[in-house]
This record gives sequence, C-alpha cells and structure tokens, in this order.
Amino acid sequence: MTTSDEDAIFSEVAAFSAAWNGGDGALAASFFADDAVRVGALGDRQQGKAEIAKGYQRMLGGAFSGATVRQHRGTVRMLTPDFAVWQGGIEIVPVSGPPIMGHVVQVMKKVNGRWLVLEAHPKLFAMSRGPGAATPRPAAKQAAPAER
Repeated sequence: MTTSDEDAIFSEVAAFSAAWNGGDGALAASFFADDAVRVGALGDRQQGKAEIAKGYQRMLGGAFSGATVRQHRGTVRMLTPDFAVWQGGIEIVPVSGPPIMGHVVQVMKKVNGRWLVLEAHPKLFAMSRGPGAATPRPAAKQAAPAER
C-alpha cells in the first residue's frame, strides 16, 4: 500500500461524511462506484448509484434528518493495487437523543484514479458507551426450569 492510496481513501471517507452531514443523498452516492452495493444497518439493500442515492435521500430526509455523522479515521488494508478494505467506527448524532455508535466495513475500488465504495456495510450498535465501544445487550431473563 502506498501512503498516497491510504491518504486518498481517508480523504474520501472524510468528504463522504461532509456530504452526509449536508443531507444530500445524491452527493453521498457520488462516493460509490456505478456497480456498488450498500447493505444498511437495518438490512435495507441498494444496488447501483441511483438506488443508493434514493436510499440516502430517504434516510437523510427521514429518520436522520438534521443528524450529523463522524467517521473515525479507521484502517485501510490493500487487497490489490485497485482494491482495498476500509473500516472504522462511526458516530451518528441525531437532532434529539443520544449519539448512535457503529462500525462500517467498505470495499473500495480505484476508478480512474479515485477511490470509490464498491461495497458498504454499516452496522449500528444497540447500546454504547462512547466512540467505538459497544455494550452488549443484557441477557434476557430465562424462566426457571420446571420442576418434575
């Protein structure tokens, strides 16, 4: 991996966050390859830039309207000179309510010199205690075994 590739991927991640924070679904989708797939934290799936743009527009105009996202720098692992995996923590701050912590894994593809998302798989944690720290859900109470 070259430092310039890693820096370019980190720059794309930061620019995507700015597009998300601006509430622009089409601009957010511009960070994806034409044949990209996004599987959202709630299981929604979009394929291709047009579907991804619509998905972001629904999300940014609906449940996350006015929210901001911060993606941690994360890590990059080069697979080939034109493919890499970026992963890192995320924090979504809704207009009201506590921040939502999560983690994103993305396969990145170099297209005409630019690193674009080929596959995106964000996950949100049910409960958390700060950046990058997931707290497991409490175990459900189990009924005592029946006496025989």
